[in-house]
Amino acid sequence: MNPIIKLLFLLCTGLAWAAPAPAAGIDLHAYWDQRCFQCHGHAGEFARRSLRVDAGQLQGSHHRKDLERFLRQHYLNDALVAPVSAMLAAQVTTAPLYSQKCASCHGTAAEFTRASLTLRGGVLVGLPSGRRLSDTLAHHGKLTPAEQALVVDTLARVLGEVSGAGR
Repeated sequence: MNPIIKLLFLLCTGLAWAAPAPAAGIDLHAYWDQRCFQCHGHAGEFARRSLRVDAGQLQGSHHRKDLERFLRQHYLNDALVAPVSAMLAAQVTTAPLYSQKCASCHGTAAEFTRASLTLRGGVLVGLPSGRRLSDTLAHHGKLTPAEQALVVDTLARVLGEVSGAGR
């Protein structure tokens, strides 16, 4: 091997090993969009199409027994395996109501929560109005009470995922 190419290879791999783990507070949806979207598409669509939860364990169609091990070997930082797995599991087990009824006007749930929502006293409220999301949905979007509750719960989860706060 050419000595210059060998040196560049060693330098690049050394820098990759020395790269710090992502800081707490990482936006999981932005991470997915930057690292995974090109091959796998939107995280929710991918999760519902390719994954399932069986006995509380996230499983892939090809990696049933140890999906987390596969994720570690598939370019996902070790510190993000558990949070990304939890995000994907939540998407698998949650009906895509937001994307079906809200996204055409409000964009993705991640975009909407980043720009328009916050938690105040544990309650999801709109920015800048400070109005409870549940109150807004009672008169917006033509959602049933059960659908309103599901959208509030979904957006609260997504807010945790984009803010790095978890839930």
